[in-house]
Amino acid sequence: MLPPPPQSSDRLDTRPSGTEFRFQALFEQAPVSMQLLAADGRTLQVNKAWQALWEISDESPLKAYVLGSDYNVLTDPQLRAKGITPYLDRAFAGESVKIPAIHYDPAELGRPGRPRWVTAKAHPMKDTHGCVLEVMLMHEDITDRMEADQLLRHSEERFRSLVSATSQMVWTTDAQGLVVEDSASWRAFTGQSYDEWKGTGWTEAIHPDDREHAARSWMKSVEQRTMLETEFRVRHVGGGYRWTSVRAVPVLDDDGLVREWIGSNTDIHEVKLAEGELEKRLAEETRNALLLQKVAKASQTLHSALAAGDIARIQVDEVRDILEVHQAVVSLTEGENWAQAINAVSLSEKYAEFRAYDVKTDGSGIYATVCGTNKPMRLTQAELERHPGWKGFGKHGGAHPPMRGWLAVPLIGHDGKNLGLIQVSDRYEADFTEQDEAILTQLASIAATGFENARLYVSLKEQDRRKDEFLAMLAHELRNPLAPIGAAAELLKFANLDRERMRQTSEVIGRQVEHMTGLVNDLLDVSRVTRGLITLEKELVNFSHIVTDALEQVGPLVRSRRHQLTLQLSSEAVTVYGDSKRLVQVITNILANAAKYTPEGGTILLQTQARLDQVILRVVDNGIGMTPELTRHAFDLFTQGARSSDRSSGGLGLGLALVKSLVELHDGTVTCFSDGMGKGSTFTVILPRQVERNRISGPGENDRHFRKADKTLKVMVVDDNADAANMLAMFLEALGHEVLVEHKAVQALQRARAELPQVCILDIGLPDIDGTELARQLRSDPATGNMVLIAVTGYGQEQDREKSRAAGFDHHLVKPVDMSKLMNLLD
Repeated sequence: MLPPPPQSSDRLDTRPSGTEFRFQALFEQAPVSMQLLAADGRTLQVNKAWQALWEISDESPLKAYVLGSDYNVLTDPQLRAKGITPYLDRAFAGESVKIPAIHYDPAELGRPGRPRWVTAKAHPMKDTHGCVLEVMLMHEDITDRMEADQLLRHSEERFRSLVSATSQMVWTTDAQGLVVEDSASWRAFTGQSYDEWKGTGWTEAIHPDDREHAARSWMKSVEQRTMLETEFRVRHVGGGYRWTSVRAVPVLDDDGLVREWIGSNTDIHEVKLAEGELEKRLAEETRNALLLQKVAKASQTLHSALAAGDIARIQVDEVRDILEVHQAVVSLTEGENWAQAINAVSLSEKYAEFRAYDVKTDGSGIYATVCGTNKPMRLTQAELERHPGWKGFGKHGGAHPPMRGWLAVPLIGHDGKNLGLIQVSDRYEADFTEQDEAILTQLASIAATGFENARLYVSLKEQDRRKDEFLAMLAHELRNPLAPIGAAAELLKFANLDRERMRQTSEVIGRQVEHMTGLVNDLLDVSRVTRGLITLEKELVNFSHIVTDALEQVGPLVRSRRHQLTLQLSSEAVTVYGDSKRLVQVITNILANAAKYTPEGGTILLQTQARLDQVILRVVDNGIGMTPELTRHAFDLFTQGARSSDRSSGGLGLGLALVKSLVELHDGTVTCFSDGMGKGSTFTVILPRQVERNRISGPGENDRHFRKADKTLKVMVVDDNADAANMLAMFLEALGHEVLVEHKAVQALQRARAELPQVCILDIGLPDIDGTELARQLRSDPATGNMVLIAVTGYGQEQDREKSRAAGFDHHLVKPVDMSKLMNLLD
């Protein structure tokens, strides 16, 4: 149906314009191959499905030839040779024509590709006077159907031969389950004539006790179109009844409807009655008893193990032995994304080469499916290979041992949270059973308890170690001030001390008592906080005053260590709702921590940032830094970093624990970060900001600043920070504007094109496409090119404003947004 290679690349201009755009899109995206022909037989246009059918790419010269002026379907010699031209002549004469299937072989034109059968319809499109303007030629690839029909014919021929040659009772029925064709094997076994057994007469040959069951099972399969598998006794021509195994399957036509049924009865009388069947059942019972003994032994062994590694190793070995499998794996969950650390593996000699495999899964495969749902998964090999996540082992999937059938059970803690899983694969014989799943579930439950106990044991040992370190530290810290106090007391015994000596002695005692008082107060604070006895005296406070008070308290320590303290404070007045004393204590402890663990002459940066609904405080130092392990436990009680033997820095390890508790009591969060030892630390506190709602609306003085807009605008707000976007949207709606909110650039671009807002307020730091690129795309689209674009960013330098202007923004606002300025821009 295709012409020879092209001689010209001329093409018609078929680009859609105006209201034709959506029809052009429908034509291009239609799943049916379409070829639009002019009234003189030239090709005007083809769609993607046409290219896919004929395996012709956009760059192919053949496509250019088909769309060129030199090619005409009415004069195509190949179409004429295959008898297609007469049908096309009828279509161009005004008749809707169905073109029969033809066999197309690309090799005839010297092109690659597989042969296929193609049918087509040619439909003329006429004007109001009945004149043909164009002809739409639609093709359909029916190769699979033609090949299936041929296979079916061959299969039916083989089946007929098999029926005539087999010694089994093989029979067929119509779609309703009625016998319509004779079966010589049925007549030979039962002695029934064809007239006796056709229709439903076959039931008369069934044992009276089995007759109702046989008829009911058969009719249920016919009604539900499911395979029949049953057993019943059939009268034998030699006398008596014999047990037969019965199977029947429906044969479907192209429309999915049952065309007929094919079935067979197999004589199983001797097998049914054989003593070997009883011996098999006895062997099965013996095996089950042995299984129970093994499970009991494995349970006892698991209960005796204390370390997580020992539990995992014991479990994989016991499970592999009990369930008779080639592979067993225990994998414990790490983090929040279902990544798995393979903690123990037991492999038979079949997989000996994989015993060194030790790679974490990446949280996307079948392990993550089991752990995420906390439900067992039992799969045959075929089901495993169909499962979308069965190869989810990251880039190391190719090195993972092959799996043959799969059974996995989650390890679930007492609180219902997932701890990991145990999985087995490649059973010695057959597929995994319900019994296998039940056994593995029982062992997983015991192991989960063991893992929790092991973690608790390690935690208790760690807490006990830290308690001992803390008590030793406390003793040292208390002895330090007691030594000068004791010396001062001895000195005061002398009666001839002059006034200067008395003053110095008194100052020593005062300083050391103050130090001891601080230690005791920290201990009492921690005790009250951990027992929930602390009471906050909350009120609306100016956050800058809290920062000032904290700086005043920590100033002497910073100066004594000759640190350079840099302040980058928000110029915007920020109000928080909290206990001012406790908030000062939070900032003081963080600054003191930075000062203590930064070598003399270091730098400390204190930075505050105001957002619509949050206030953020950061303390950044260039001190000794922290290891990842210390970072994870920085806010735990009695945790400290390394310090010198004279203990010139550090305290009791209580300060940051107090910080975390106090911040959380204010509904905030505190985190720490370090690139490693010697690379400094960053502590970040985020507290809820108290927004003065009456500044947005309501009578009074504020009405002079925030009033209803004279004209309602449709405004789109795009910010990945949902809280910030929603607060800004509430403000704009209070001014009387219609507001659209999106959190991702791609969705924002689509919605802007659909709803055409007049103004777009875009955050620059978006996760998928940044705001500058989004602005460029909006500007380049004629539908959205005239919108007013306002950039919102935390960067306000001149070069930042130049970048936003180059991207197409009309205005550039720096976070936190000055609402009055935004209101004036909208006005």
